[in-house]
Amino acid sequence: MLAHIYAAVVKATGIDTKVRESADPVAELDTGIASVAPGFTGRLLRKFAPQQRPSGDEEVTYTAMIASLPAGVAAADYGTAEDRPAVAVPSVATSVSSTPTLAGLARHCGELARAGQAGSGPVPVVRIGSCSTGNPRQFPNTGELFAALKRGEVAVAWTSTANPALPAVGVTVVDDEKSWLPANNVVPLYRRNELSEPQVLSLNKVAGELTTGDLAAMTREVSSGADAQRVVDTWLNDHQILVR
Repeated sequence: MLAHIYAAVVKATGIDTKVRESADPVAELDTGIASVAPGFTGRLLRKFAPQQRPSGDEEVTYTAMIASLPAGVAAADYGTAEDRPAVAVPSVATSVSSTPTLAGLARHCGELARAGQAGSGPVPVVRIGSCSTGNPRQFPNTGELFAALKRGEVAVAWTSTANPALPAVGVTVVDDEKSWLPANNVVPLYRRNELSEPQVLSLNKVAGELTTGDLAAMTREVSSGADAQRVVDTWLNDHQILVR
């Protein structure tokens, strides 16, 4: 979906573009098969510099990611849209007058110890405040994870801010007000010397327009069977990016 957005804005500068499906679009930049590939700052930093832990600060993570990129690959501006790791709790456990915070949750290590996650990957951080994040209970998919959270089988659920499977009701994402969890902002990569300045600037237009909510909503539509190009065309028309 992000590839469709970038293809459209670059095409508006006057060149032909084509979206290519790939299991590893970033690798295709290195081989020259692709000229532009979408990514996320934190994931890219872990890919190219696995010894470095992404910072919770967006700019710090972006700068470190740029320094880790292979020769011949550059990055346009990172966007406000993100898919940062997040913790969710049942909405019934939250106050109607305030949003729960990660710092507040860190005062209850027992709650964090009763965590769940979809899949078997490592949690993003080993500690939150003074609490160990331990080994969350594993669920086969996000649907079962959030169902267990609502039933109280787990106290918290590891997720991400743009997860399209986040339930609309019954679950609240905890506010990471201190940016303890690693940044992971949308960013387009491109092959050096293959895009003109106007084409790079066209990629930068997306950075200030695409929000995390937009990203989650469009991903949810496509996951439900909608055509990716149609979904992207609607978003582009709503934001009038191609006519600026």
